Amino acid sequence: SEFNNANIFTGWCDVALTQRGVVEAVEAGQVFASHGIQFRKCYASMLTRSIVTAHRSLEAAEIPYTPIVYDWRLNERHYGALQGLSKDRTASRLGRKRVMRWRRSYYARPPPMTRGHPHYHTINNDPRYKALGGAIPLGESLEDCQFRVLQAWKDILGEVEGEQGERPFSEYSLLVAHANTLRALVMHLDDIPAEEIEALNIPTAIPFYYDIDLTTGKVLDHPILIDDDETAANWGSPSSPAGTQTSASANGPGGRFRGIYISDDKKKRNFLERRRAANDPWLWALYDHQVDKSMLVGDAETAGATREGEDD
Repeated sequence: SEFNNANIFTGWCDVALTQRGVVEAVEAGQVFASHGIQFRKCYASMLTRSIVTAHRSLEAAEIPYTPIVYDWRLNERHYGALQGLSKDRTASRLGRKRVMRWRRSYYARPPPMTRGHPHYHTINNDPRYKALGGAIPLGESLEDCQFRVLQAWKDILGEVEGEQGERPFSEYSLLVAHANTLRALVMHLDDIPAEEIEALNIPTAIPFYYDIDLTTGKVLDHPILIDDDETAANWGSPSSPAGTQTSASANGPGGRFRGIYISDDKKKRNFLERRRAANDPWLWALYDHQVDKSMLVGDAETAGATREGEDD
């Protein structure tokens, strides 16, 4: 997205995809088409970048008729008062250790978004969340995010299981979500402990899949989709450097990423970022003065944050 590109805390900010993001979605769809993959259903979040990615990838896969379900529970983690701020400047302002804990830890919850935040009313008055009433989160830890993601995941498994007596159009489902929602789901599927989840990164628009046992909800260790040597060799952890691959069987029964990539890194991308209309509320990063320091840390923490920033 445009905020990812500018290294800005995004969360529920409804920013658009960059031109590169659109192309990545199309390339993911081309990968699906090259393997002849079709989907019984696609599940996307209610954020524009997820919705556009879903549509563009399905169009490129020549299966635009795939039903799409939009679920707010697949939205990116809500970053609270951090949303819209530069990650680098916030780290300099409040201390890198503190900010990295908010970003990567499983338990740490960022400071909540209050009414004084420039994005508060834009998000809370958004009609797509009207059904939530007052349940819109104001800031989430990865643990909080995982709770709602797993509720959505269990509903998806229940749907698939309910179709087993029928003749399904396809046995595959497509999930188009975000870095932290996918981290939360992968953590659950692969039994990755909380202290290790900080090191897991999910790259954008590189498709990977799991083979799930519907009776247990557990990941099966044998791949059923990939049957050619070149593609099967292209497995690995999202946090592994390009070209560093590990097979699913080598990862053991759990504790490490076991998703199986069905893409490759051969295509090189170099595209100009597209500009957007100036009246778009998500166009620019917030200035530091727009989110008062008191929204981010309490008075008692300010002195400690200053000392911490000096140490970094």
